[in-house]
Amino acid sequence: MSDKLAVIYGGPSPEHDISILTGLQAAKILSSKYEVLNIYWSRDNKWYLVDNNLESKDFLENKDIFKKEISIKLDSNPGFYLKKKKIEIDLIVNSCHGGPGEDGTLQSLFALLKLNFTGPSLTTSQLCMDKYAFFTLMRSNNIPVLEKQLVSKNVNPQFNGPYILKPRFGGSSIGVEIVEDYKTAISITSTSDLYNQGATIEKYLEESSDLLIAVRSFPMQNYSEIEKPIRSNNFELFSYTDKYLENGGLEGSKRELPAKIEKEVEDEIYRILDLFMTIVEIRGISRVDFLLKDKELYLNEVNTIPGSHALYLWETKGFSKFELMNDMISEAKNSSLTWSTEGSDGTALKSAKDIKSKLG
Repeated sequence: MSDKLAVIYGGPSPEHDISILTGLQAAKILSSKYEVLNIYWSRDNKWYLVDNNLESKDFLENKDIFKKEISIKLDSNPGFYLKKKKIEIDLIVNSCHGGPGEDGTLQSLFALLKLNFTGPSLTTSQLCMDKYAFFTLMRSNNIPVLEKQLVSKNVNPQFNGPYILKPRFGGSSIGVEIVEDYKTAISITSTSDLYNQGATIEKYLEESSDLLIAVRSFPMQNYSEIEKPIRSNNFELFSYTDKYLENGGLEGSKRELPAKIEKEVEDEIYRILDLFMTIVEIRGISRVDFLLKDKELYLNEVNTIPGSHALYLWETKGFSKFELMNDMISEAKNSSLTWSTEGSDGTALKSAKDIKSKLG
């Protein structure tokens, strides 16, 4: 395998630290068969080529990671540059969570750089990061979702509390809170930067359960095992602490895998996913999160670049972590996600004139 891969992680997002863990894991898995470069995207929006043998603690303690700063050029020879030399990259493995790494911003940059990349397309990134737009699309296609509303001082909610308050754009349960009344939601959103792009509320389902499942569409449509996360005693939600700080991180957090659920619930999850996959383009591995309350299922949200790329959810399905990552790379190589510059030499103008002359 001669492809030179660049794994990108970090980014100016509240999920920066989790992205580092995901990226380091991906790079380690792929380095057994590929030439892999590690590119670190800092919180202050700078780029660095870093050593392949770094551990997560090095990003807190080791100042050497800032020695090889990368520049980005969008000229006639676009790409990542170390000093004046272009870094040869065949494909990007996107391991960035949240913010500009997952909302379409980074995907647009890759397209301008003429680099194919793993994970969601620009359109899917934008759709799935915007909780309200995603809710609207799901509801219009008869997929069960909890009623959701944008938080605004000028609009009263159409349903009673308590509510789940969420940033309109974001992930990893950061900024997700239970609030008893709408006044509290207004107060919180007006005093925290987590909600500066908007916020949503939805009905809080007391004593509900989370059910998570990973999906992919290449080389064929597959679903992972269904996971039931075990929430900490101190939390009424599947929180950031549950996901990343308890028991060694996401892959080590408490869970039932596979989830102990009734067959009719499992069948309903597959039915909803079959419909969902006809509506949303899935590239790479995404994680679909459901809520279950008294046998009623609701599609909660979709994480298009989940922590650890959700590799652990496939273990009992017979897929190795390398195989899953390698399939993501094969999919990206066969995708055309870069914008064409064909006709930039003037042929497009010539064709336009020809058409105009034929039309009179």
